[in-house]
Amino acid sequence: MADFAERTVTSVAKQIDEVRTAQLHAATWRDSGSICSLADAERHLGHIIRAGDCWLAFDATHVNDTGTGFRLLGCCANIDAAKHAVEQLVLRNHRGLISTLQ
Repeated sequence: MADFAERTVTSVAKQIDEVRTAQLHAATWRDSGSICSLADAERHLGHIIRAGDCWLAFDATHVNDTGTGFRLLGCCANIDAAKHAVEQLVLRNHRGLISTLQ
């Protein structure tokens, strides 16, 4: 039994060391005609949704005030402005966790 416990502790220590040396993940956009999603290898960070002539930008890391969905960042005139709103929020809130946006 002691041998099993020693191997388990060694295994856990190795996993902790691997986490400390983990590489930063690049966030990437996945696009479609009406929905675009920004995520890295571990997290869904935000998304934008076409709503008629505008794009709604959402922070996927926080719930809205009523707790019923994602936090709305705003309504943007075009896809680039909506993506920029999500990217700026991610860069501000997750500094150091994401090396680049692609």
